[in-house]
Amino acid sequence: MPIEPNRKLAGLMVPVFALRHEDDLGIGDTAAVKQAIEFCTRHGIGVLQVLPINETGGDNSPYNAISSVALDPVLLSFSPRSVPGFQPGDLDKAATQAELSELRQGPVKYPRVKRLKEDLLQSAYARFSSEHLAGRTPLACAFDQFKNRHAGWLPQYTLFRTLVAEHGGNACWTQWPLELQTPAGAESWLSSCPDGERLGRYRDFCAYIQWVAFSQWQEVRALADDLAVELMGDIPFGVNRYSADVWGQRELFDLDWYGGAPAEPSFAGDPFVRQWGQNWGIPLYRWSAHADQDFAWWRQRIERVSDFFHHFRIDHVLGFFRVYAFPWPPERNQEFVDLTHDQAAAKTGGHLPLFLPAADDTPEHSEMNASQGVALLKVIRQAAATTGIVAEDLGVVPPYVRPILQALDIPGFYIPMFERVGKDRSYKPKEKIPPLSLATYGTHDHPPLAAFYEELVNWWHGPDGHEGWLEVKRLMRFLGMDPEHPPETCTAALHHELLRAILESRAWLAVFMVTDLLLTSQRFNQPGLHGESCWSERLDRPLPAYQDDPQFGPRLRLFSDLIRQTGRVPARQGQSLPV
Repeated sequence: MPIEPNRKLAGLMVPVFALRHEDDLGIGDTAAVKQAIEFCTRHGIGVLQVLPINETGGDNSPYNAISSVALDPVLLSFSPRSVPGFQPGDLDKAATQAELSELRQGPVKYPRVKRLKEDLLQSAYARFSSEHLAGRTPLACAFDQFKNRHAGWLPQYTLFRTLVAEHGGNACWTQWPLELQTPAGAESWLSSCPDGERLGRYRDFCAYIQWVAFSQWQEVRALADDLAVELMGDIPFGVNRYSADVWGQRELFDLDWYGGAPAEPSFAGDPFVRQWGQNWGIPLYRWSAHADQDFAWWRQRIERVSDFFHHFRIDHVLGFFRVYAFPWPPERNQEFVDLTHDQAAAKTGGHLPLFLPAADDTPEHSEMNASQGVALLKVIRQAAATTGIVAEDLGVVPPYVRPILQALDIPGFYIPMFERVGKDRSYKPKEKIPPLSLATYGTHDHPPLAAFYEELVNWWHGPDGHEGWLEVKRLMRFLGMDPEHPPETCTAALHHELLRAILESRAWLAVFMVTDLLLTSQRFNQPGLHGESCWSERLDRPLPAYQDDPQFGPRLRLFSDLIRQTGRVPARQGQSLPV
């Protein structure tokens, strides 16, 4: 729905994978999202923000999807009503209670969870085929209607997904036989393949999974509408180089460069990131090719996310203006650690990371980049229609970006730690936060508040203690606390002031990561790192279980009280919210 800056709201951000419910299969799912919506309603929270829900690849990153449209099967919940053809006995056959108990403990164990859910979906599809497709029941007709509605992307996706399965899960299409590296070649191969019938069934199975996923997320949206909770999705700037999109529409992508972000102080833990920046490995866009097709690819992407969400966040909006590009793939990053620019150039034929189409190094280049961003964002706005847009404008932000966003009525982000004024680097007063903005203390990439303050106190008491002490005092002044007597830990009083500060701000939306609301230490991602430590951390219990906990219950009640006091309870919720 359109964003109304004068209608103040509070939000909760939680990745779907991090949620829990009693019957989950080792990862958060659509049933857990429904619980989260009900949780929001009980506490006066008007917006529930999640990370992208598109199908992920081998690195499990929501920001490196293998399809710009297809939804991730790993986030599905299982019941006979929500998965046509599924029976509870299927789960008993697929996993023992001991195995399920282990899956539900600790972080997400992606390979095992994905394998289990695909096995369950295979069993459900086989039963659905025999009981519904053969008899042409209403459910079979609904499946056909889904395939017809999504004919613009689904056949190409299911063909790609089938070829990935045939290659042992390897989505790197450049390693496939040459005839399979294009959709036309793959369709020709499939039509004459001796095993074509089996492959055709698997392709239909992939369509069935998407039908189930779209149906479940539409139910999530319907519940949110009923309970007056607005859902905010997320559209990553790029897609996986080895995605159905790049495989099928190569003319839209520049595969000679690898998109990323320049080095910045906020993410300095990894040696490569500290020296060179973040190399995400995503392909760049050939914007002229998109324009030739009237941006049909982007319009489709936005229309589909609008099926499920009232708003969406554009990740890395800076990329629409100019994008930081690497001449080498992420797999080679370690070769360049500790190299000088001359040494790195010698390894790449003279190429170094740079901004494309140009850096903001001259007024002419800045004007060119600004003009490109305006033109592209106008397309995004038009495609979004009545769906709200929020721009993640963090990082190395050119001075022209935020005025452009404000002129286009697109809220940007306000993170107090990154907004400084004056020679003493004081926090910008919360009274100066633009009404058309999203105020928060961090995204999924940042440490939670508990860890942030612990690091701040360690700095204060460390070898560079004077600078740490000054930084603690800056924070205290921003919060209206005594700068000469700051707490040594993140106390209840400090937590209260941290919540209050941005809830009292003029920002349209004040969002808190679930970890910052509960004051826990889970970190969902750390830029530059890969492997099991990323995109896998989960809450230690279902959201409703925190409400009566002696430690967490008071924090939630405090939050609800502050939402009321700052006038951020949605009107429809306020009619039934318990006092």
